[in-house]
Amino acid sequence: MSLTGVVVGAGDRGYDGYAKVLLDRPELGRIVAAADPDPTRRDRFADRFGLGTADMYPGWDELFAEGRLADYAIITTGDTHHVEPALLALDAGYHVLLEKPMALEEADCVRIVEAAEAADRTVAVCHVFRHSHLFAALGEVVASGELGDVTSIQLSENVAFWHYAHSYVRGHTRNSRVPWLLQKSCHDLDLLQWLAGSRAAAVSSFIRPTELTAANAPADAPEHCAQGCPHSDTCPYDAVATYRDLTPVLSDLAMADRPVGLGPAARVARSALPKLLDADVAGSARRLQWKRWPVAAVTDDPTPEGLDHALRTTRWGRCVYRIDDNDQPSAQTVSIRFVNGVVANFTLNSNSHRTMRSVRVDGTRGTAWGELRALDGWLKVSDHRSGRVRRVKVPTAYDGHGGGEAPLFVEFLDAIRTGSEPSVSAAESLESHRIAFAAMESASSGRVVELSAG
Repeated sequence: MSLTGVVVGAGDRGYDGYAKVLLDRPELGRIVAAADPDPTRRDRFADRFGLGTADMYPGWDELFAEGRLADYAIITTGDTHHVEPALLALDAGYHVLLEKPMALEEADCVRIVEAAEAADRTVAVCHVFRHSHLFAALGEVVASGELGDVTSIQLSENVAFWHYAHSYVRGHTRNSRVPWLLQKSCHDLDLLQWLAGSRAAAVSSFIRPTELTAANAPADAPEHCAQGCPHSDTCPYDAVATYRDLTPVLSDLAMADRPVGLGPAARVARSALPKLLDADVAGSARRLQWKRWPVAAVTDDPTPEGLDHALRTTRWGRCVYRIDDNDQPSAQTVSIRFVNGVVANFTLNSNSHRTMRSVRVDGTRGTAWGELRALDGWLKVSDHRSGRVRRVKVPTAYDGHGGGEAPLFVEFLDAIRTGSEPSVSAAESLESHRIAFAAMESASSGRVVELSAG
């Protein structure tokens, strides 16, 4: 049985995330309507998914006022606008696939869980990394008992320096009213409780404030990098290098082991691209437009003129030390004691050489450890008794989330068809959100926070 869906929020995740799976697998169903306040995004979405003008709505109020048009709704609005459309979708009779975080307050998370139960609808939260190649394999290792009883878990989300500057200094989530830990790492807190196989009992946390403030700005740095900053050759956060030359993106790809040949090709491109753009040989600048993230977040016009305008007039092109309203921490640690006795440590940091997650699970009979990077990853498992170490195959992934997007979406559709509970249900996600809220309270108060039983 194929299913139909609507999308609320036609930006980056709505346009290029889960619904895109249907373009490759039309037997799963189709998207029949979408809502977004931006007419350019509406037109782009309609063109991609074969929709007409009448199928596109300026907002979720107008969409859900039509009643139930499909089986499910994908909610991919901004982080501050998840609760209202999710509740309206449930009230209209839709099943819901909801981007993380569920909400910015625990009470609103509870409202979504209770609304799903009252409506007898499926709500899955996009904790996509459970389904990523690395963590899916690690989950199987833990569940098999090969490690014995899990005793401790160490997990790090290593955010590349330029990614932090893009998303959490210049970007939409630069202010801690949407806490960095909740927005970025409710994924990781979900992984920890899943691997531990238990609810959290107690949480403690520490934060380090950001260094990217006006107090640390070079005195002669201009407001916008494109104005000609004398520090552009040495500043790792130079906006021109980040968005026009793509130096950080290509540097990350240059370190990739897979697919074979990508690393060397990226190293060549990293050196050649700025020269081609400067020379604009035979219109090379137009042919080399990069239309995906992070440039897609900066401008809907990726032409050289459109990007240059954005870098000279918007916060995306501003000196990273002069944003003024950014206060996300540059690092945070979270320690957790679970009800079943497992202990875990999580580190979120902003100064990694590349974007990657590293994980280690120790048990009474063995240890598993690995890394998940932009496209590839690896996992090793050791046996305490024999001393043998085996390597688990982790396939190359191309979706930006370790290969987890399609499996999560397909599981959501299967849950609707069968009436089963998705592994990342709203009720399950609520527990990891509670860890995040407790961690923020601990970081603020300086004390260990005990979590209640329900």
